[in-house]
Formats: sequence, C-alpha cells, structure tokens
Amino acid sequence: MTCLLLLGSMAPTTALCTGKDASKRGKEKGCDRPYSEAMYVKRQGGDLYISAKLDERTDITYWFRRCMFNELYTFYRVGITRNRTALPTTQPEAEPAVLLNSTYSDNIGPFAIPGCGWCGGNHKYRERTARTARSEGYTLLADGNRIEGDTTLWANRVTVEAENVILDPTRPYRNAAGGEELRDTLCRESVTYTVRRNNIEVTASHRFCNAAPVTIAIYYGMQSMFEGETHVLTPGGAYTDWTEVAKASTFTKQEHPLFRRYVEKNRQGYQSTWLLPDGLGDHALLDDIFIYAPYGKSYHKLIGNKRMENGDKTCWRGVYTWFETPIADDADLLCYEGSVGGHTAVFIDCKRACKRTLALPGYLDLRHFGTAEQNSGIRISAAGRNKLKIKAGAPGSCVLLLRE
Repeated sequence: MTCLLLLGSMAPTTALCTGKDASKRGKEKGCDRPYSEAMYVKRQGGDLYISAKLDERTDITYWFRRCMFNELYTFYRVGITRNRTALPTTQPEAEPAVLLNSTYSDNIGPFAIPGCGWCGGNHKYRERTARTARSEGYTLLADGNRIEGDTTLWANRVTVEAENVILDPTRPYRNAAGGEELRDTLCRESVTYTVRRNNIEVTASHRFCNAAPVTIAIYYGMQSMFEGETHVLTPGGAYTDWTEVAKASTFTKQEHPLFRRYVEKNRQGYQSTWLLPDGLGDHALLDDIFIYAPYGKSYHKLIGNKRMENGDKTCWRGVYTWFETPIADDADLLCYEGSVGGHTAVFIDCKRACKRTLALPGYLDLRHFGTAEQNSGIRISAAGRNKLKIKAGAPGSCVLLLRE
C-alpha cells in the first residue's frame, strides 16, 4: 500500500515569502497577501511553538509536545491570538484567546483489538494502568533544516517527524511488582506533521511486527478534538448543510462512497478534517466511514475487522485546516482556503443546487489551478484572475489546487 503525493504532476512550489529573512520579505513587493506568510518558530526543550498569520487581524498558534497517556509527540494545542500586525506573534507559547483544538484524547488514532481493548494514542491497557505505546523519538525541521536546541527562527514550513511503538495488548506480562505490563511490539508507527499557515498535513504509516496474527476491529486514523463544536457538515456525506451536532450520526461507505472530509464549526471558528485518497483513504478495509460520537468527537474510520500479520504495512494522509472567517458561508455554499502538498487549496462545498459567481481574495490567482477532488456534478471555471463560476445541479464539493 503506497501513499502518493496528490497531483504529483504539479511540482510543489515555495511560498512567496520564505527563507531566513522571511520576516522582512513578507511585506515587500511581490508578496500579494496583506500579511507575511512566514511562521515564527520557538523551541524550548521538548516544546515546539509555532505562530502564523490566519488573516489580517488574527494569528493561529500551535504547540507540539509529548502528551496523552502514552506521552507521544504530536500537536497538543491549536488556538487563535489577536494580532493586527503583518507578522505573526513572537510569543506563540502564550495562552490563545480562543482554543480550537486540544489533545485531551487521541488525535492520531488507536487500534481496537477484540477482547483486549484499545492500544496507542491516549489509551491504557484495558483502561487500567499500563501503557500501550511509547515514543521512540522525534525530529524537528524548519524548511528542511534540523531545529537543534533551544532557539527561535522564521520558516515557511515546519516538519515534525515522530516515531512510536504501539504495544501488543494480546500479550500482557506481569512485572516484578505484580502489575500489568506490555512489552511486545504490535507495530511501528511513523507520523510526519507538516505545518504551513493554517494547516497541519499528516502522513502516518504502520509496519506490523506482531509475533502472532491480530485482528484489528477498529482503527480510527484521523480524529477531531475541535473545541465547543456546535455544527457539522460532511461534503459527499450525509450532511451537506450545517447540521446540529446533536442530530449527527454515523454513516457508511455504501451510503456515501465519495465522503472523505468533514467540517466542524463553533461560535468562533471552523475546523476541516480532510482524509486524502492515498493508502487507507481509499476505504477498502471498512464499511462505516464517518463516526460521530455523542461526547463531541468525530472520526475517519480506516480499518474494520482486518487481520494483520507480521510484515503487513498501512499508511494514510490527511490535512487539518483551521479558519475563523471563510471566503463564503451562506445558503448556497461554504468556501474556505487551506493547503495540501505545498499548494494553496480552495475548498468549495455547495449545500444545494446553485449557479453563481464567487469572488476570491485578491491574492489568490486562478489563472493556473488543478482539481484535487470533485463530486456530484459540480462544475467550476475561472471568471478572471480572482473569480469563480460555480454551477451545481445538486449538493456537491470540489477542491482546487493553485499554482503559486
């Protein structure tokens, strides 16, 4: 199973304002956005803090650290900070004004094994005391260069490479004190987080090393812990318009075979969770594809009742995108900006049949774009440099990738 780069024929490009002088070049001629695209990065011990401009009035801040019960390295907190300057705050460690996402539970998913409970992520063995995973280390990079020691810097792209071991709950041991302990490896987990502006792109892979075959009852690969969620929208799924979370539920691949993205909103912001079609994103190993839990979490389910043996490999890729002000959110459609594979992405979700022209921000150039995903008869064409003509005979969605 291979995870491929989306639209590989479209060579990834570097954003307009990058490099060691990115903070200065962010305001020079040729940088069309009204704010810098550079991110401010601060490392303090095992904590990695990042700030980026979300819009002219607001920054988004990220905090990576070891967290959850098993102390795995991942993004711990995502929030919004008010800042009207063209550069992001140089205090990304500060408590955000608005909390968007917090790792009080799993964000990169655990495995459920029949009769043995969950392993990985935030889970204890049988939810008692023993760890079910451990961190084997992590590497931090800014524009491809290692971030060594305590430091601050500017970068266009930040990468976190985490290596974990998921322990096999079918083979428990007793330690010298008589307590439960897991020692044997179920699989080795490699996770890469790429931070760019208002996005974290995740690539995850697993190499199974289990001594005996194991059935994976459930694997929730990509999860949401969006704070204070009030409504959900599932392009290509059951909820093509904003639906109160109390009325949302699980749906299946048979019902909605094109579903791979859900968007949540609360009173102050939005989160998009997009599973790409690579690897497990093809949904070949399951029936249920969207899981909504009444306690406020949403899941992309990736494996259901699959037997795994030593040497088996899996992978998946997805993008988390946060925003406070969409390009449009009205009776006809939702439109917002994100990033994937180094490209700016424009997400268009028609909630109903419509025909209209949509003006995009002036810094988005539609003269060269590709289509990453399109369904349900939606038709998109450029109407000049910054306008789109949209025609949909029914609810449908499309993701455009812009050449920068």
